[in-house]
Amino acid sequence: MKLFIADDEVEVVEGILTLIDWKGNGIELVGYAMDGEEALYKIKSLKPDIVLIDIRMPKLDGLEVIEKAQGEGIRFKSIILSGYDDFYFAKKAIELKSFSYLLKPCRPEEILKEVLKAREDIEKEIEKENTLKEFINYYNDTLPVIRERVLSEVLYRVRSSSEVAEDFVKYKIDFPYKKYCVVLMKIEIEAQNEIEEAYKLACADVIRKKAGDMKIEVIRDREEIAILINSEEEFKKESIEGFLNDVKSEIYDKLEVRAYFGIGKWVEGADKIKYSYYQAKEALELKFFAEEFDAIFYEDIWPHQDNLYYPVNEEREIINSVILNKREDLNKKVENFLNALYTGGFNQWFVKASILVLLGNLIKACYEKNVDIGDIAGEKAFEGILKADRKETLKSLSLSVIYKIAEKIERAGDKNPIIKDAVEYIDKNYDKDISLESVAKEVYVTPAYLSILFKKEMNINFVSYLHKVRVEKAKKLLEDRSLKTYQVANMVGFGDEKYFSQVFKKYTGLTPSQYRDSL
Repeated sequence: MKLFIADDEVEVVEGILTLIDWKGNGIELVGYAMDGEEALYKIKSLKPDIVLIDIRMPKLDGLEVIEKAQGEGIRFKSIILSGYDDFYFAKKAIELKSFSYLLKPCRPEEILKEVLKAREDIEKEIEKENTLKEFINYYNDTLPVIRERVLSEVLYRVRSSSEVAEDFVKYKIDFPYKKYCVVLMKIEIEAQNEIEEAYKLACADVIRKKAGDMKIEVIRDREEIAILINSEEEFKKESIEGFLNDVKSEIYDKLEVRAYFGIGKWVEGADKIKYSYYQAKEALELKFFAEEFDAIFYEDIWPHQDNLYYPVNEEREIINSVILNKREDLNKKVENFLNALYTGGFNQWFVKASILVLLGNLIKACYEKNVDIGDIAGEKAFEGILKADRKETLKSLSLSVIYKIAEKIERAGDKNPIIKDAVEYIDKNYDKDISLESVAKEVYVTPAYLSILFKKEMNINFVSYLHKVRVEKAKKLLEDRSLKTYQVANMVGFGDEKYFSQVFKKYTGLTPSQYRDSL
C-alpha cells in the first residue's frame, strides 16, 4: 500500500518520515511534497493509495489538490492534517469524501492509526470490487438480456393480456397464474455506472436464491430493482415481509448496503401489472418520510388519497401561539391540527409527514429569529413520530418538541437590553456601512464591551452575526434574477462584490451565482 505526504512544514514532514515505522507496518512511503503544485504533480505520477495532506500550503491548498486530482480520475484515500478547527474546511473535506480529518498537533501513533484504517478500508473495497466483477462476468455469460427487456416493457407499457401472454411463452417466462404483485427495491449506494450495475446484479442473485419455490422474475429497472411475483392466491403481508427481510439481511451481510422496498397491490391479469408497478413506486417514494421502515405497502399509505389536505390555518394558529408565548393554547391547537389531518381517514404516513412539516416550519421560524434550536433539531422525538401508531402518542411527542421550541423562543426574548437594541439596529441597518464601533456607539457602550457581551448572549461573535444576517437577506434577493450580483452585494451592505462572494460561500458552501442556479 503506497503512502504520499504533503505538508509545507519541514519539521512535520521529517517527523512523519522518521518517527513512524512505515515499512514494518506494511506501508510503502513513495514520496513527499512541500507545496500544493508539487504535491499534485507527484500524486499524478506516483499514484499513491493514501495521501496524508495539510490544508494550508503554498501555491495550492490541500483541498484544491484533492479536488483537482479527483477531477482527473485519480483514486486515493485522503487524510487531512490541519491546524484549523474550521467548519468550512471540515465541510469541504466531507464533500471531497476525505477518509479522515486530523487536527494538528497530532501524535505519530494517531497518524499511523488513521493510515492503517485507510489501508483496511481500501482492502475491503478491492475485495468487494472483485466480488462484484464476478457477478458481472456471470451475468454476461449466462443471463439472457432479452427476457429482462420484455419484462421491463410489461412493467411500464400499456399492453393487452394476449400480447403479454404471447411474449411469456415465446421467451419461456414461467408465469402460469393470474395474480401479480410488483415489489420495487432500492439500495443505498454512491457508486455509479458499472459498479452500480454490479451491485444490482449481486442483489438480483440474492433475490432469486431467497425466493425458493415462489414464481418470480427480477428486473433491473432504470432506478430500482423490480420483483414481479406471480401466484394463484394473494400472499399475506407477513409472507412478503418475511421474504423481503431475508433478502435485506443477506444483501447487507454480503454487500454492506441497505435495501428498502415499496410494495404495490395485487392485480389480476398481466395487462394490469403496470398498475401494481406504479403503486410500488409511490410507496417507495414515501421512504423519504419513513427512514426507519424498510418495507412500505401502498395499501397502507394511500387508503383515502382523494380526501387528504394539509391544515394550513391550524398550523398558523400553532406557530402564532409559539411565537407569542401563549403556551396555554398549544394543547388545544395541536389537537385541532391532528383532528384536521384525520378527517380523511387514518393515513399514517400523511399524518406523520404533516407533523414533520409543522415542526420544520416552527424550526424555520426560530432560525429567522436567530434562536438556536440545534439540540432540539437532534431530538429522538422525530424518530418516535415516525414509529408511533396511535394518535395520542403522536400528539404527546409533537407537543414535547413544540413546548421545547416555545421555551427557547421565550428565553431568547429575555436577552440583555443592550444586545436586543444592538440586534434590532443590525436588522434595520444591515444594508449600511455598519461596524462593531458604529453599533456600540448607537447602544452607548464601548466596542470592547459590546463584543464580549454579544458573544456571551448570542453564542456568536458580532461580525459573524452581521455576515449571517446579510447572507440571509442576500439569499432572498438572489431569487430576483433581474438583480446583478454586485447589486445584491450593495443592497445588503457589501461594498466589494468579491468579498461578498467569499462571505456568501463561507456560510452557504456556494457562490451567489451557484446558489441562484440551484433555486
